[in-house]
Amino acid sequence: MRKGGKVGKTGKSSNTVMTVFLGLLAAQFVSSMSNTIIANAMPVIVAQIGGNAVQYTWVVTAGILANTITTSVIGKLADLFDKKKLFIASLILFATASILSGASQTANQLIASRVLQGIGMGMMITLTTVIMATIVSPRERGKYNGYMAATMAVSTVGGPLIGGLIVDSLGWQWCFWIPVPFVVIVMFVVGHQLKVPTVHEGKAHVDFLGIALIGAAAASLLIWISSEGRDFTIGSPISIALIAIFIVSTALFIFVESRATEPLIPLYLFRNRTIVLSLVAFIAQGMAQFSIAVFFGQYFQYGRSYTPTASGLMTLPLMLTMMAASTIIGRRTTATGYWKRYVMGGLSAMVIGMLMFWPVTATTSLVYIGVAMAILGGGMGAMNTLMVAIQNLVGLNIMGVTTSTAMFFRTLAGALGIQLLGRVYQANVNNDIVDQLGSMPTSTGGTGELDFAALPDPVEAVVRASYGTELGMVFLVMAGFALAGLIAVAFIKGTSLRSSIDLDQVKKIVADEETIIEGTSLDINDGDESPTR
Repeated sequence: MRKGGKVGKTGKSSNTVMTVFLGLLAAQFVSSMSNTIIANAMPVIVAQIGGNAVQYTWVVTAGILANTITTSVIGKLADLFDKKKLFIASLILFATASILSGASQTANQLIASRVLQGIGMGMMITLTTVIMATIVSPRERGKYNGYMAATMAVSTVGGPLIGGLIVDSLGWQWCFWIPVPFVVIVMFVVGHQLKVPTVHEGKAHVDFLGIALIGAAAASLLIWISSEGRDFTIGSPISIALIAIFIVSTALFIFVESRATEPLIPLYLFRNRTIVLSLVAFIAQGMAQFSIAVFFGQYFQYGRSYTPTASGLMTLPLMLTMMAASTIIGRRTTATGYWKRYVMGGLSAMVIGMLMFWPVTATTSLVYIGVAMAILGGGMGAMNTLMVAIQNLVGLNIMGVTTSTAMFFRTLAGALGIQLLGRVYQANVNNDIVDQLGSMPTSTGGTGELDFAALPDPVEAVVRASYGTELGMVFLVMAGFALAGLIAVAFIKGTSLRSSIDLDQVKKIVADEETIIEGTSLDINDGDESPTR
C-alpha cells in the first residue's frame, strides 16, 4: 500500500484493508480446501455410512456442480446488491452445510449437504475476488492477488494431505467441521471492518430465467460427462436427453441474455479481445489447477503404492513453487504495473513442466518428478495475474459479472477436465493392463475401484505399473491446452495496470491501449499491438 494508507477514493486505511484482506484470505482458504480435503477421506466415509459407486462419485461431483453453477450467478448479484450482505450469507450457508455434512448418516444426506456446501463455496470464492477488486486498485491488487493465489495453491494441492491427516487422527467428520470456527471468525472480522459501495443505481432486475438456463446447461453437461459410459451408454435415452437439454438450454440462454435488462453474463463482454483470449488461458489454468491433485494422487497411490499422506507430501515441490511464484510475481506486478510477461512466462513453464511428465513411469526418479513439479508449480503461480488484467478493463458497475464470468470458465474447465482427463487416464491404463494380462482384473472394493489387496501379486504389479506409466498421456493433453493458452495470451495487448479504482478515471488511463468497458457499451480502439510486457 502507498504511504498514507489510502486506496483510490474509498478512504480505507492500510490497516483496514489488510484486516479485511486477511479475513477474505481465510474464507478463500477454507472454501477452496473443501473441494479437495475429502479426496483421501472418501473410502473411509463410504465404509462408515455406506454407499455404492454412484453415490461415492456424487459426493464429490455434487459439490463441484453446485460450485460451478453458483460461480456463474453470484458475480452479477454482487453488481446489483450489497456485497457485504451476500458475503455474510455465503459464510452462514457454508458453515451450516459443513455442519450438516459432518453429521450425515447416509450417503444421500451427505450428497444433499454437499450441494449446499458447493453453493456456499462458489459464493465465497467469487465474492472474495470481487470485494478485493472493489477496495483495491488493479495495480495494488497484484500483490494481494499473489497472496490469494498462494493460498489457493496450499488449499488445493495441500487439501488431500490435510484431509488424510484429519481422517487418520480425528475422523472423517472433522474434514467438514474444522473449517467452521474459522468461518465464524471471518464473519466477525468482515462484519465489523468491511464497507463496500453498491454501485448499481435504480431498481435491480435479477435474471431468473438466465440463472435457470445456465444452471440447466452446466448441470446437464457435467452429469453427462461424469456418468456416460459408467451409468448409461452414449446412445441411451438418458444420454440423448442430457445432450438435448444442454444444447437447448445453451441456445435459449444466449437468446435470453441478448435481451435481458440485467443479463447474467453480458454478451458484449465477448466482443472484447482481451477477455475472449484470456478465457482460453483460464480454461488451461482450470484444467491444471483442479486436475493435478487428483491425478498425482492416483499416480503415487496406485502407481507407486504410497499412502495417502505420503502421496500428499510428494506434491510439496509443486505447492511450494506455486506459492513462491504467486507471491513474488504478485509483488512484481504491483511494482511495475505490467502483467503480460509474467503470464506468458507462467504458461511457458506450465507447458515445459507438463511435457516433462510425458516419459514418467512407476520407477521414474523422484528427483526428476520433483523438478518437473517445481517447474509446473512455478508456472501455475505466475499466471494468476491474468485475473487482474481483465479487471483492469472494466468499471466497478460490472466488476462482479466480469470476474465471475472468468471464474466460471475456469471452474467449469476444471470440473470437465477432471472427468475428461480421468477418462483418458483410465482408458490408457485399462488398455495397457489388457495388453499384458489379456483381460481386466475384476476384484473391486465398495466404490467400484480396484481392490489391490485382493489381487495376486503378479497381477497387482502389472496394474500398478500401468497406473505409473500412463500418467504421461494426461499431461500431454494438458500441455496442449496450456500451449493454446500461451498462444492466446501472446495476442493480448500488454496494457499497464491502472493505479485508481475510480470509475471516472478508467477511460482516461487506458484509452488508446485497449477496449474500454463501462457496463453498457464498448468503445473499440485497437490500434497497434503493444510490446510484450
